[in-house]
Amino acid sequence: MGFFVRLNKVDKRYIEELISKDIQSLGCFVWGIELSGRMLSPTLRVFIDKEKGISIEDCEKVSRQISKVLEVSNDLNTNFILEVSSPGIERKFFKKNQYVCYLNHLIKVRYRTEENLFVTRKGTIEKVNQTGLVLKSDDQDFNIKFDCIEKANLQITEE
Repeated sequence: MGFFVRLNKVDKRYIEELISKDIQSLGCFVWGIELSGRMLSPTLRVFIDKEKGISIEDCEKVSRQISKVLEVSNDLNTNFILEVSSPGIERKFFKKNQYVCYLNHLIKVRYRTEENLFVTRKGTIEKVNQTGLVLKSDDQDFNIKFDCIEKANLQITEE
């Protein structure tokens, strides 16, 4: 059974729990995890961050550490491509609590409406609560539930 098939059965939170302590010991934290690719060549992307920003050396150290941790884990087949990077300037949001740090910042969000239609909208994060966020776009407020968000990224403004 290939790594990708097993990862679909093993939740991304499990992988994050497995690697988080080791990443923290290197002065970084997990921003998010993505799984993609084909069964024969799956890719595990781990986005890391820290207060003063991520360097190439940080990515290299964390990559080596994650490889070791996953190698010794009996739960996962390690036949995969591992990519470790910073979330970047237009970072993708993975967790509800990440939005709070970006109040009054511009984001681009793709979400499903109550009518089950997908909408993409740019706006500033006005509020964040337990269930969702308020996005101000074109002088209107849009209440967007976290469960309806397909993808959200920080947007760079030219100032």
